[in-house]
Amino acid sequence: MSGKKRLIAAAIVLILAGGLIFGVKRIQNASEENGGDGRTTLVLWYTDPALTDFLSREAVAYGKHAGNARVRPVLVSGVGFLEAVGEASAIGEDFPDLYITTHDNLEKAALAGLAVDVEKPGDVLRGDNYPAAALNAVSWHGRPIAYPFYGETTALLYNRTYLENEVRTAAEMDARPVPEGEELEAAVQELIPETLEDLLAFAGNYNAPDEVEAVFQFHAGDLFTDYFFAGDAISVGGEAGDDSGVVDIYNEKALTCMDIFQQMSQFFAMDPDAVNEETILTDFLEGRIVFTISTTDAVRRIAEAEEGGDSPFEFGAAPLFRLTDDLDTRALSVTNCLVVNGFSEHVTEAGHFAKFLSESGTDGLYREAGKMTARYRADFGTDPAVQEMMQAYQRVYENSVPMPKMLETSNYWIRLEIAFADIWRGEEVNATMKRVAEQLMTQISGTETQLAPIADFPRVELSEELSEE
Repeated sequence: MSGKKRLIAAAIVLILAGGLIFGVKRIQNASEENGGDGRTTLVLWYTDPALTDFLSREAVAYGKHAGNARVRPVLVSGVGFLEAVGEASAIGEDFPDLYITTHDNLEKAALAGLAVDVEKPGDVLRGDNYPAAALNAVSWHGRPIAYPFYGETTALLYNRTYLENEVRTAAEMDARPVPEGEELEAAVQELIPETLEDLLAFAGNYNAPDEVEAVFQFHAGDLFTDYFFAGDAISVGGEAGDDSGVVDIYNEKALTCMDIFQQMSQFFAMDPDAVNEETILTDFLEGRIVFTISTTDAVRRIAEAEEGGDSPFEFGAAPLFRLTDDLDTRALSVTNCLVVNGFSEHVTEAGHFAKFLSESGTDGLYREAGKMTARYRADFGTDPAVQEMMQAYQRVYENSVPMPKMLETSNYWIRLEIAFADIWRGEEVNATMKRVAEQLMTQISGTETQLAPIADFPRVELSEELSEE
């Protein structure tokens, strides 16, 4: 551990465990309460009320499974969550034996003693159980310190009804038999863009119904939906997001990708300040948009709209398109994970429940809580449309880029989000990306960094690509 990292760790311990270093006597943890039946009570903290029913059911199931332990899920505020875990643990009053948090908090938790290594990780944290994105998310300097639970990322959503109608219209215009069944589905899949050029070609040729206001719209001011444009060209912290020696933002490939991103504003005029993911999803559900990019919670919204008869359309999801045949994309992801508190006196028992919950999450986590389990072999219910959409999100998640967990990059995402929005509005790509890279490298190293300017970079002119077709 570097000297700077030691200072940061010390500061975190002072903040999160302040009561302990001043000699506060640790009192009995609520997990030692046994209700007179000799069983250990494990306290689980979580912040998302959508998980309440699922966690309650799984706690009961684990009590029957384990025999010698019970679990008490406790819903707490998400504001200052990790600080609250640290303070309660230091004082010793009703602190959690384990908790659920996003993976980008793991370095902070580990340095404060609030996360311990997973016992026997080879038993469960394997590539046949979890995709690389999930395993990287819970890894800190080569040590797995949490169990992946559920993930969040983005995928391409499309109005299936519009695409089916387009296939039928094209067949009628060409005096061909109108396809149905599997043939229709295959034709619809052909219309789903695999590259940005495919999307632009569709937009240029589409005879849109009157209610369609935009062929494609997404929130150009939200990094979660923007990031994939440059996600295959930039890296901060390496694959596990914990290596401060890896900061690769300002390079030719990244500039090419961001230049393409900026050109998109000429084809799909969107004001980042005038829309958000909610307004775009509403327009999409009401048939005013053909394609959009959204997070996994959109699937439940779609299912509810279809079941309630609030939308006359059918929808689908697909992996995100590449920029060109040679320029791939990678989405951003966040993994919520189960962390065993290092202050717990029942670390082994808490680890057993974390393992149990991460495994049982494949059964019912989506149906009861609307969450995409990080584990393979998920159960997304019996609705074929929901299964298809969630499986598309899982394919994106498998190849996604986990947010870095380094303390020094805590505000990097805000800076990058601002940079994306500025570039969309017309700011010079080269200068903007150079500035963000220098700011981050200065922040990590503690020494002002100046990068050599990249004189030029390969450009892909989207309009020329279309005219050549």
